[in-house]
Amino acid sequence: MDDKVIRLTATDFEETMDFLNMVFSMSSRPHHFQTLLPKLYQPDDLKMQAHFAIRRQGKLRAVIGLYPMELRIGSQVLKAGGIGGVSTHPEERKSGLMRRLMQAVVSELETEDYALSILGGQRQRYGYYGYEKIGSSLSFDLSKTNLRHFFSNQEYNTIRFEPVDGGDEPASLALTQQMKNWYDSLPVHVERPLASYMTILNSWYAQTWLARNAGGEAVGYLVCDRKGTQVSELITAKPDWLLSVAAAWVDRLEETPVTFILAPWQQDAVADLSRLAENCGLHPAKACKILDWPGVLTGLLNVKACMQAIPEGRLRLGIEDKGQVRVFELAYQNGQASCRLCARNEADLVFDHLTATRLLLGPLPPSLVIPQQMPADSQLSQLLALWLPLPFFWPLPDSV
Repeated sequence: MDDKVIRLTATDFEETMDFLNMVFSMSSRPHHFQTLLPKLYQPDDLKMQAHFAIRRQGKLRAVIGLYPMELRIGSQVLKAGGIGGVSTHPEERKSGLMRRLMQAVVSELETEDYALSILGGQRQRYGYYGYEKIGSSLSFDLSKTNLRHFFSNQEYNTIRFEPVDGGDEPASLALTQQMKNWYDSLPVHVERPLASYMTILNSWYAQTWLARNAGGEAVGYLVCDRKGTQVSELITAKPDWLLSVAAAWVDRLEETPVTFILAPWQQDAVADLSRLAENCGLHPAKACKILDWPGVLTGLLNVKACMQAIPEGRLRLGIEDKGQVRVFELAYQNGQASCRLCARNEADLVFDHLTATRLLLGPLPPSLVIPQQMPADSQLSQLLALWLPLPFFWPLPDSV
């Protein structure tokens, strides 16, 4: 079994945790994965089988995790895989072990019908395997000074916060269900089982706070880091509440500014915070590899059509990968998106896999991704400008 790619089991749990903690602690800050990501690391076979590993002389030398999730895009549910826990023993660096594990993971993604895969890591290192940094993560820095000048003499701080403990008593479970209902109303979201909802939110040493209005009604929640100055998820029962919740959160902290991270489909929230935030930013959401282009593109174009009016039309895009070109016809007709394979000679444009991924999923508009290749055909150019980039985002609580 030595030097072969294997799948781990519950009996490997303690050794695997010791290995991951050692490798990551040596390369950066101290790590303790059992408390950092309890949603992933538990001593049971199902969770441990997500890990690919290589042993030499019976000892772990390299590990990588492929963690299955489900991504809902509108009415579609797509199989997604998060890549994490990428670790090689310091004495095995540059020995090719991680390359072998990544090849095994990519093979698993392809044979097990994953629609997409996400990870965090150095861009070019994972670009070799088809991953590109894409999507739109919007950030807003909000300070007490911004509040004072924007609101002037208006009353805005009517929101109160309480920590969410995620207990299993009826009242706590009902509250968790309410929070999940708010989150599930988003047009794109990772499916989070109710039983592990709070564990997921509190991953990465995060804190979850419930927001109540002056009448005591629960109106939303936020997920933040330990200091409270980075809010990675802000969900409210109604869009009207989000600015008040954000302002009240900033007001209660001693240290500001607070950075709020929003998804592109939180349009009302983006509009509200952009009116008073000191700084606004647009960043890639995640490194992603798309495997099911028709499923992903159909779903996201339908979401785009719900966010804004888009013209009807067809775009035939050739995507080159591993020396082969597949041409996909993305269409929007009669209020419905579709995507299908078509003949290679029908392509309007052809790009390599990474360029096509950036073109379709941003964060930059097509005119900045392919300025020299923008089509001369005005109708096609208009489709690119108004359709793309498609909205994509990956929440921090669902990262691995």
